[in-house]
Amino acid sequence: MARGEKKADNLRLFYGVFIEHRLRDGVVALQERLREASGRVKWVDPHNLHFTLRFIGDTPPDSVADFVQAGRQAAAACRQFDIQVRGAGAFPSPQRARTIWLGAGEGADEFKALHAALSDALDASSLAEPERKSFVPHCTLGRVRERPSAELAAAIEDNANAEIGRMKCAEFCLIKSTLTGSGPIYETVEAFALPN
Repeated sequence: MARGEKKADNLRLFYGVFIEHRLRDGVVALQERLREASGRVKWVDPHNLHFTLRFIGDTPPDSVADFVQAGRQAAAACRQFDIQVRGAGAFPSPQRARTIWLGAGEGADEFKALHAALSDALDASSLAEPERKSFVPHCTLGRVRERPSAELAAAIEDNANAEIGRMKCAEFCLIKSTLTGSGPIYETVEAFALPN
């Protein structure tokens, strides 16, 4: 069976950096400001808030060790860095929003370097298909279920400079996502510490 092909016992995996607990209230407050203007949006639960480094998808359990090894290689090639968590945005744009996100100011370049190191490790081991889109550091806030209203687009633009706070990226994780009727459940498979 080819990697990425769906099978009942496959694991849905991604690499990510969880938002520090002390910043979650600020992120939730931003979600609430956007929620006041929104239509049908599925908002991310506070304990699931994270910056996505690389989505992997359906993976056979016997491949997990390879993804752990790739994470270790990437961690060894990078160092800890600070992230300024700030700025609401949307893919592909506020007016056509499908995904509402929170960005990174200072630290974005280091995030991109970490993503590149991880991609190099995955590509060298033929573990993942090359990404077609350029990497934009972001924390998903919500997924839009219908055409966004003008009010929601305006609210995203009004919060484009929203300041949440600073956090240290001292590790990233390989995360298993289990989809349920009430939303995904995330479980850390392995955490990768970044050297000082």
